Amino acid sequence: MNVRSTLDSNIMVYAELEPESEKGRRAQLVIAAAAAYGVLTIQALLEFLAVVRRRRRQSLPSAMAKVEAWSRVFETAPTTAIVARNAAALVRAHDLQAWDAVIWSAARAAGADLFLSEDLQDGLVLGGMRVANPFALSAQAVETLLAG
Repeated sequence: MNVRSTLDSNIMVYAELEPESEKGRRAQLVIAAAAAYGVLTIQALLEFLAVVRRRRRQSLPSAMAKVEAWSRVFETAPTTAIVARNAAALVRAHDLQAWDAVIWSAARAAGADLFLSEDLQDGLVLGGMRVANPFALSAQAVETLLAG
């Protein structure tokens, strides 16, 4: 049984801007392992583009091509009015950053139960979805985690 996961924008950023670093290689592994059953949110994809544009504008065409490719492989979860309301509730109840709450709500609505992120608290569980930091795990542990 494979785990339905979602990726935070930081994973995509490492894959694009630091592909030869340890984190960049791990990010690429995570993206590949999550692709079959993963879901990406519009918010995470747009954050990825914004960071690439800000940090290394010349990489924007490559980043845009990756967004297109990832959108064909992953399910893409929309940001709807219900997602926005649920995100606001997460902000209020759990003090999440608004944009993280949007990613969380959209991914959860699409059936994700694992949120892969470096920025959120590793092990945090809210509404049936758990955070795991793929950079704090071995490559084998990440693959095992995604395989369920």
